[in-house]
Amino acid sequence: MCYLYLLENFDGNHRYLGSTVDVDVRILEHNRGVTKATRNKGPWHIVQTWKLGSIKEVRQVEYKLKKMKRKLSIDYVDFFVERFKTKS
Repeated sequence: MCYLYLLENFDGNHRYLGSTVDVDVRILEHNRGVTKATRNKGPWHIVQTWKLGSIKEVRQVEYKLKKMKRKLSIDYVDFFVERFKTKS
């Protein structure tokens, strides 16, 4: 299984949407500063994860959501993931 995940820093000022096959390892990488986009903005915690079938599906959803340049909320990502699942 592959995951789409939404992170938020503890201040609540920043959110980050990503994809992975192992959420636990990925959150550790974000908090260690491995990922350039989240470096110096953490520490991070997981707000929500969504399970999808393949890494290809997850990356398609992630790309489309990031391209929209919209504030990421759980409801919005839920809506988009469900819409994507019904089209597949």
